[in-house]
Amino acid sequence: MINRLLFTAGFCLISFFSSAQSETPLAYVQRVKKQALTYSDQKIGFTSVLDAPGRNGQRVQRKTSGEVWVKGESAKLVVTTVSPEDEEITVRKLNGDANQYTPAVLLGKYEKNSAFAWAGTETIAGKTIKLVSMIPKNDPDVAKVILGVDAKTLKLYSFSEEGKNGTKSTVTMLSYETNKGLTANDVEFKRSNYPATYEYIAPKAQ
Repeated sequence: MINRLLFTAGFCLISFFSSAQSETPLAYVQRVKKQALTYSDQKIGFTSVLDAPGRNGQRVQRKTSGEVWVKGESAKLVVTTVSPEDEEITVRKLNGDANQYTPAVLLGKYEKNSAFAWAGTETIAGKTIKLVSMIPKNDPDVAKVILGVDAKTLKLYSFSEEGKNGTKSTVTMLSYETNKGLTANDVEFKRSNYPATYEYIAPKAQ
């Protein structure tokens, strides 16, 4: 009897994991994208790192941070660039092209004409991040894209784009709130969050 129960339990576990792995990487990305479109609103805090070849074989990095608010099909973005070397803060408010930073757009950016593959998993701050590799077939500039998805919440965690010229751009979601009743008018920049010695460059009027 015990052996029969163990066999049944083992069979169920094997069936469960086989079913989970049967989903293709493309279908997984489409499922994550579909969920992102169901949220009434989203508020996302992120960092963006651009890593590019520099002089004498060295690498040059440029880091920015920001927040994007998504309400239906509209989005509003505030990007803060902090440069310790120049003691400068640059804040830009973007409206026209803000949608390109939303999870649904990032997830669908290379959905067509790309080769998809699983790229393993990572554990970051207690979260299991499932990685999907996308290789565009006819893109003259992009060599590979790696998507990171929180396996528990199915929310996009990271988006890494590697260029054929050696550059690498990575966007990481630091916070991801949904269905909080936000509006596109909730954008607010607080100067007090940054050292007084930094020069503040106000955004241009739009």
